[in-house]
Amino acid sequence: MRSTPENGPEIPTVRPIVELFAGSVEALWATTYTMDLGLFNEFLLARLGDPPLNIAVLADHRRLASSLARIPAERADTLAPVNRRWLLRGVRISGAFHPKSYLAVTGGGATLMVGSGNLSAGGLDEGREAFTSFRSGTPVGDAAIDAWRSWMRRLVGIVGDTTLAARFRHLEGQIPSSAVAPQHVSSPLLHNLDTPIADQVAAVVAESGVRVNELWLAAPFYDANAVAVGALLDALMPKRVKLFVTGSTSVNGKLLAERLAASGADVSVAAYEPDQFVHAKLIGILAGSRAWLLSGSANLSSAALRLTHATQGNIELAVLAPLDADEVRTAFVPPGTTVGEHNLRALTSLSFRTNSEPEPPTVQLVTATALPDGRIEITTEPPWSGDWLLDDLTCHQPLIADDHGHARTAGPLDGRLVQLLDAGEQVLSNRVVVDDPDALAATLIKNSTRSGADLPLELHDADLHTPLGRALVRLHRNLAMDVSELATTTGTGMEARGESGEQTDDDLWDRLEREQLARDPRASVYDRMWRRHTLDGAEPLVELLEALRARAPVTARPHPHSLLAQLLDRTHEKPDHGEGIPARSWTPSARIRVRARNVLRRWAAAQTDPRLVWVDPFAPAGNFAVIALTLAHLRLDQVRYPERVELTEEDLDEIWQLWLRPFVGTGQGDGWLDQLDKSTRTQVLDRLPIWLPEAVAALCWLVLQPGSDQRERVVAFKPVLAAALGHGLLDPTEMTSRYLSAVTGLAITCDKVDDQLLAAIDFIDDELWCARTAEEFGLEELRLAASPGAKAVQVRLDVRGISAPFVDARVPRLVLVARQYRRCDGVLLIDADSGWRLALVTDETIAYLPNVGAALAESSQPLIPGSLEAVCAAGGVLADLFPAAYDPLKDVST
Repeated sequence: MRSTPENGPEIPTVRPIVELFAGSVEALWATTYTMDLGLFNEFLLARLGDPPLNIAVLADHRRLASSLARIPAERADTLAPVNRRWLLRGVRISGAFHPKSYLAVTGGGATLMVGSGNLSAGGLDEGREAFTSFRSGTPVGDAAIDAWRSWMRRLVGIVGDTTLAARFRHLEGQIPSSAVAPQHVSSPLLHNLDTPIADQVAAVVAESGVRVNELWLAAPFYDANAVAVGALLDALMPKRVKLFVTGSTSVNGKLLAERLAASGADVSVAAYEPDQFVHAKLIGILAGSRAWLLSGSANLSSAALRLTHATQGNIELAVLAPLDADEVRTAFVPPGTTVGEHNLRALTSLSFRTNSEPEPPTVQLVTATALPDGRIEITTEPPWSGDWLLDDLTCHQPLIADDHGHARTAGPLDGRLVQLLDAGEQVLSNRVVVDDPDALAATLIKNSTRSGADLPLELHDADLHTPLGRALVRLHRNLAMDVSELATTTGTGMEARGESGEQTDDDLWDRLEREQLARDPRASVYDRMWRRHTLDGAEPLVELLEALRARAPVTARPHPHSLLAQLLDRTHEKPDHGEGIPARSWTPSARIRVRARNVLRRWAAAQTDPRLVWVDPFAPAGNFAVIALTLAHLRLDQVRYPERVELTEEDLDEIWQLWLRPFVGTGQGDGWLDQLDKSTRTQVLDRLPIWLPEAVAALCWLVLQPGSDQRERVVAFKPVLAAALGHGLLDPTEMTSRYLSAVTGLAITCDKVDDQLLAAIDFIDDELWCARTAEEFGLEELRLAASPGAKAVQVRLDVRGISAPFVDARVPRLVLVARQYRRCDGVLLIDADSGWRLALVTDETIAYLPNVGAALAESSQPLIPGSLEAVCAAGGVLADLFPAAYDPLKDVST
């Protein structure tokens, strides 16, 4: 077994089993046409170490189906490691899935072998194969590994299996970062997903500009009529051809001899001695001082060399290596073999052998996945029929549809190998090995008492000595606060998509991420939260309250109706810091304060991530309610136990605003609730805890309570406050007043809270509002002028700093914030420099005057309620509301 070297004249011997299967391996990925499952499970797998261990094998689906079909029921248990300790997938394409490649990753680097040997004893250990070995840390090795990674990403997309995609995403994180193709080094790997391999080889030789002197050919399989060899002769026009054969070479020898004779080249035939099967596939090209060797999986057939995957060819992988002429010649003689020279007449004894493929089954069983209750979920092509049965070779179960339309067995099945039967119990499909998702996931995780994902990114183990630190960790472990954290636990995630310019199947990776997030164990917490309008049944949230109180858990259930009442009922309880936990290990200025703020800020920003709803459709609402609980508890603790509160009042006010704003929005259609359709929004609001509006009112009042800078705070918070009221989330109760009285030490009545919140919503300070808004929008000047007198227009804004109002996204937003501020409908904008005017009144057309004396333009439709909000939410401009043919610049004087 030989390898084409990257440097130097010596051709080293490759030992795939020794080099690939070792205890230090952390990942092993293989592509093969056929495989010996017994060899892999019983011998090769034992040579590898303990988890984390990412193993996947892609094989030709027809060959794999044939192998599985031969396994008797009493031997099915020998498949126990398959799709539990390692992943096996058949690649279903019209041609053959034929590449032979092996990537092994260790802590010290990566080794890639590309050659002719299948994943079997003969393919890896009997010596009549050709492999090229690449190692990370060398320019050519890094380029080859990076090209293999890009090729494999595309194969994963072709397979379209999310379990395979998840493990490949993990693999991308394991491949050494150095294995990225240097810009000045070309990869020697060739594949035929886009361009035939023969065309790529011919292009390299043509680019060199030298005449081909010799063409050397060796392969066990040809076309019946030697079409691929003829194409090579036509493209390369060699002076001499040397053909290496054995008695088992599959080709119509007479036609091959005729084709070689017609080329005009000087032809010689070399027969291997002893005459035994040689599986290596080699094409040697010698041209002047240049020489190349093509090795890999491609036989001398049209399906391998002249076609692509898209044109019903095989999928192949090859290496085109520039070598010395002597190195090319040496590669054609396997160890322990000599050659005897013959002439063309020797070829006439060769015959073409057809490998008849069995008729494919009526139904393709693609995957079978074990569910926690022992039932099996399947995917098939075509989609399942209601009268099919799933059989595990000992018993069978009927199939039913789950709530999402997926097919699963009505009862459990224990067998590892399954197939479909029709209503008459006749075999309908191929066999597949059942996936065990939990066991597969465990193989990627190092055995330890805890993983890094147990803590938020910003926190340290020492933070567990503080009530706040423990509370944040419980939130992190029980709720999906930031889905980007979940993505990073399985590798490089979405960041790897599209590197090196390779084509990708975005739908596959989206499906993968959806499935992974939906399977996150924290999703079940949301289900329990939504069962009632209280915290009953949501044990992790009860634990959160106990963590904040720094007490051991108690059996008392939360107050059934009011969070604030629950907090106040415990006002006189003394905290139990627990054995071995100091009552206070940090000061308010210690780093825990900074880290906790950073966690809560990051989580607030993550609530707008659209992937969050893949964990649970209402996850942002659940997270918001729990944060309201947490912040309300902390504000009260500042009064009860000031010596152990890490966050200040200013911290808590800031964090509350960061959470409230993205949830309710600012009245511009920019809140999470605003993005929901009406029925879904009603459903969300109905499911929120009944105590939430009174808690929101309390936290909002604390932000706006009398004190320094109150006017600035009111103006800044007013749009969010109005949005919360509009969504029905601002409802002070007697419990709100009791809570605020306990926090402030003042007598705060419910009427006072209500009056002050409504006054903040109606608050007017034109000069302050203009200054803040101009700064926020980047305007040179903004003034609220006297109403122009038109009945429908209540507010006039004089602006400076907007030259093209039709295409400036700030304009619709400015109109909306002006409406919210003055709680009015009609707004007139007048430019202080050029004099353009815009009048926007609901149910009337938008009127635009480019300048004094110009023609008045009107929008194509009246400004219906919600249309301006929709433009802002989409990041649009006013031009979107005007006729497409209207040119706002045509009447502007220069």
